[in-house]
Amino acid sequence: MNKHHLISLIKHIFKQGPTCRILLYHRVADVKNDPHLLSVSVHNFRDQIAWLQKNYHIVPLSKLVDQIKYHTLNSKSICITFDDGYADNFYNALPILKQLKVPVTIFITSGMIGKKTPFYWDINTYMKDRGRALSRLELRKLAKEPLIEIGSHSITHPSLSTLSVIEQKKEITKSKMDLENIIKKRIISFSYPFGTKKDYNKETVFFVKKAGYKYACANFPDNILKPSNFYTLPRILVRDLPIENFIKKIGKLL
Repeated sequence: MNKHHLISLIKHIFKQGPTCRILLYHRVADVKNDPHLLSVSVHNFRDQIAWLQKNYHIVPLSKLVDQIKYHTLNSKSICITFDDGYADNFYNALPILKQLKVPVTIFITSGMIGKKTPFYWDINTYMKDRGRALSRLELRKLAKEPLIEIGSHSITHPSLSTLSVIEQKKEITKSKMDLENIIKKRIISFSYPFGTKKDYNKETVFFVKKAGYKYACANFPDNILKPSNFYTLPRILVRDLPIENFIKKIGKLL
């Protein structure tokens, strides 16, 4: 890179202003077989959250969106989110979050609530290592916690861009209605299943906005900037890393 390009890059960075990140978890569970790498052990999760709390300002997702909207974004801000709605979020993650007083957003696959069958991607996982979905009662209890925001993750967890317009609308709109009926609270956030740029399209985003969601998360790593699109917020996927490796990998990105 020559001197001219370096100066241009520096100007571009300063023009963007502060940046921060959103982290994406799925499960907090001690499992031996995890083919999709969705689980973070209880020990590693506690260490990760404690380190983040010590080094960053962990804020609710709603507050981060407000920081973007009102130009008060802080580079030390970070958000924590969960996708899918596994029961171990309630039994294993919540006690740690309450102990450390850390807010999170949990996106729920509404069609799985209370189901005894596993999530479809867990069918070939050893039974003892499969996670189950939250029950209605567990979800209600979770939603009453002041640190927890409940969001929607569709009904059946499809790649929304592969569906017809009618099917997309149903997945996005009905999941919101179903969750609101269960927890008796307004649902204002959405997370695209799978969440890569191939898994949603302009119709998806249109229906998310039309349904009344205020913001939505995707699943690709990037900075959160002042002009970030509220409906395609990027996130960093977290794996089951001991704290030393977590700091090297995640800490380097933050």
